[in-house]
Amino acid sequence: MKVLIVGANGKVGTLLSGKLWAAHDFSPVALIRDVRQQMKFTAFGVPSVVGDIENGISEFLPGMDSVVFTAGSGAHTGPEKTTDVDQNAAIRLIEDCVNAGVRRFCMVSAIGADPESESDRIRHYLRAKGIADNHLRASGLDYVILQPGSLQDEPGTGRIEVADDLGRHETVPREDVAGAIIECLRNYLTIGKTMRMVSGEKKIKDAIAQFVGGGNLPPIA
Repeated sequence: MKVLIVGANGKVGTLLSGKLWAAHDFSPVALIRDVRQQMKFTAFGVPSVVGDIENGISEFLPGMDSVVFTAGSGAHTGPEKTTDVDQNAAIRLIEDCVNAGVRRFCMVSAIGADPESESDRIRHYLRAKGIADNHLRASGLDYVILQPGSLQDEPGTGRIEVADDLGRHETVPREDVAGAIIECLRNYLTIGKTMRMVSGEKKIKDAIAQFVGGGNLPPIA
């Protein structure tokens, strides 16, 4: 599976690039914004292309089997940049995938993503993510939406908990989010699912397999 990683230079994207390169069943391509970032990906054998998602990256989509959107405006940007990247750029990429025939789309979102979020702390971010998530659900693409809890830089445990609604907001290592993305791409039963995820007791593969095969409620419309 040839995978374009959008936001590859971010922390989750970098971890994902390395894991996909090490897997025998994937061929990753890293999308980066600055040619100076190429050295990092060349070092572990992942080809990269230079583009800006805010300006559109449709030229890189032909030949891709799937796209992973793990880009973000960052914690230190204002509401306008959040709208530009987390909402508008994501929506533009979804539309470009529809037009290019790239069917598989994995969105890295966040627990609490909701177009009508009333979060005291990150309301604008969660609303932007929620709007993009809803657009993906309505796109007709073979999507999966991962909504992790607060991301941590600590080493992954390889164990998570996933559900339609966890009823709580906890943490998860970025390394385990990368691992969950890979299992979602491998498991076609994840198509059309929205998964909230935090650290847990089950191995990543088992937790996702149980979620998609265990009679869970349909994804939020």
